Amino acid sequence: MPLALLTGGGSLIGVGITRQLAARGWTVAVTDINLALARQAAIVGGSNADAITLDATDRTQVHSTVSDLIARHGSIDALVNAAGGMRGLGIAKTHFTAMTPELWNRILDVNLQSALHCTHAVLPGMIARKRGAIVSIAASRGLRGGAQASIYSAAKAAIIVFSQALAQEVGQHGIRVNTIAPGNAEARWKTPDDTRSPLGRATSGDDVGRAVAFLLSDDAAHITGSCLDVSGGTTLH
Repeated sequence: MPLALLTGGGSLIGVGITRQLAARGWTVAVTDINLALARQAAIVGGSNADAITLDATDRTQVHSTVSDLIARHGSIDALVNAAGGMRGLGIAKTHFTAMTPELWNRILDVNLQSALHCTHAVLPGMIARKRGAIVSIAASRGLRGGAQASIYSAAKAAIIVFSQALAQEVGQHGIRVNTIAPGNAEARWKTPDDTRSPLGRATSGDDVGRAVAFLLSDDAAHITGSCLDVSGGTTLH
C-alpha cells in the first residue's frame, strides 16, 4: 500500500484527509504535535493509519520521522502538508502594527516553514524513485489576503507560489506538486455562524480530503502547479 505522510493530522481537516485517503487504500502516517488529536484522527483510518508525534516546525524531528517511516515502509509516496492555522494557535486576528515578531514568526513557522522542512525531507527519496506527489493546504487568504490576518495571508500565499515553483523543478522526476485553498473551513474553535458559504455550509474536512485524494491519484496524473479552490464559492478563484 502506498504511504502518505500527513502533517497537522489532528485538525478536523486532517481527520477528513485521513478518512478519505485510507478509504482509497493509502496507508496514512497521521502526524501532529498533539498526539492525542493525531490518535483521534487515525481512528477514522482504521488499520490503514498510524498516529505519530511530530512538531513539523522542528527540522531535526522532521528528518528523523521521515527516515523512520522510510525504514519501516520502504518509501514515502505522498506528502500532505496540512499543519497550519492562526486562531488554532491561540493567536487572535489583529492589525499588523499590533503584532510582535514573536507572534508573526510563530505563524510563519507553522504555516510555511513546516511545509518547507517536510518537503525538503521527502524529496530526495521521491527523486530517487522518479515518482511522488505533494499537496499543501493553503487557504483562501493566500489568494486574496485578509484584514487582520496579514502574516497568515502572506504565509499561505508563499505556500502557493512555492509549490508552483517547485512543480517546475521536480516535474522532470515524475513528481507532482499542488495546493488546495479551502474556504471557510470547519474547525474546532468555530461556531456554525462562522462557517457559511454560498452552498449553505462550511467546507468540511472530507471536502478537503476528497480533493487531496484526487490530486494524489492517477486521475490527476497531468495536474501539477495548480491551486484547487475547495471553498463552496467563498473564494471564487
